[in-house]
Amino acid sequence: MSSGHSSVERVCVYCASSELCDDEFKRQAYRLGELLASRGVRIVYGGGARGLMGQLASGALARGGHVTGVMPRFMQELEWAHAGLSELQIVEDMRERKHRMLTGSDAAIALPGGCGTLEELLEAITLKRLGIYLKPIVMVNTRGFFDPLVELLEHAVRERFMDERHRQMWRVAECAGDVIGAIESSAPWSVEARHYATLT
Repeated sequence: MSSGHSSVERVCVYCASSELCDDEFKRQAYRLGELLASRGVRIVYGGGARGLMGQLASGALARGGHVTGVMPRFMQELEWAHAGLSELQIVEDMRERKHRMLTGSDAAIALPGGCGTLEELLEAITLKRLGIYLKPIVMVNTRGFFDPLVELLEHAVRERFMDERHRQMWRVAECAGDVIGAIESSAPWSVEARHYATLT
């Protein structure tokens, strides 16, 4: 069954907690929160109060949006959670956190971030390749952040570690304002992708 993206109700957003990054990253995160909330799209993210995480949540909440944080217990004990969330779900570990964030989402959106954000994004792409996750995946390419990753993925296709069709698994949005369009224009994906998940 193909994925459909005409009605986006809930999105998973991967993003960083760094306060030291350029302010433009934070502005785009806040703007994404505003835009999603203004369209009535519920956000599920990592639950943090700092960096792009905090900006995303604050932007959405400022527009009356619904924001769910999913946070491992040890992070809650360190008081890393955003205080104004609609809902905070506490889980036991990072693996459960990722599963709960992605499950049931109508799209996965990645803002710039470090190794944790990249790991989450690549897991979502891997699950899509295997026909397990069928929804759009969008990278918000603020300041060209994801250019090297996209080039690496393209290189993997050229070297035949991935199929030409795998280029359809992700979309790149240059700014927060392009995210909804990128979701809506994403190519349909189905469990049939499993037939070319392994190149032979």
